[in-house]
Amino acid sequence: MIARRELLGTAMLSSVMSGGGTVDVTEKQAGDMIAAIKDLKTALDNQRLFNEITRVRERMVEFLRSQGKFPDFIEVGSDLWMDAYDWHVRHLQPLNVGRDLQGRYTLAFMATTLILRPESNPNFMGPAYDNR
Repeated sequence: MIARRELLGTAMLSSVMSGGGTVDVTEKQAGDMIAAIKDLKTALDNQRLFNEITRVRERMVEFLRSQGKFPDFIEVGSDLWMDAYDWHVRHLQPLNVGRDLQGRYTLAFMATTLILRPESNPNFMGPAYDNR
C-alpha cells in the first residue's frame, strides 16, 4: 500500500495530474494509486464517525428524547473520559477541564459536563441527569 503523502509527492502523479505529457503507468501502479485514493477516502469518511464518543452521544440523545434537552451531567469511567478528551484534541475543539465541588474532574462536552469517576470500571457510564 502506498501512503497518501508518498502518492501525492510522486513525480508520476504530478505529471499525470498536470496533463503536461503522457506517462506510461503499469497496471500495478494504477492499482496502487486507486488503492491509495480509496484509503484516503476511507480516512476522510472515518473522521466523521466519532467512534470514540458514540456511547456518550447515545446516552445524551436518549436523555434529549425523554426530557427535551441535553443532560447537564454524565458520570464516566477513565476510558470514556480519555476518549472524550482525545476527541477534543483530534478535532481541535477547545478543552474545558475543571473540578467540581467534590474535587472530581469535569470536562465540558457539548451541552453536557462529563464527570470522571476514576474508582469505577474504565468503561463505566452512569445515567444522564440534570442539575435540579
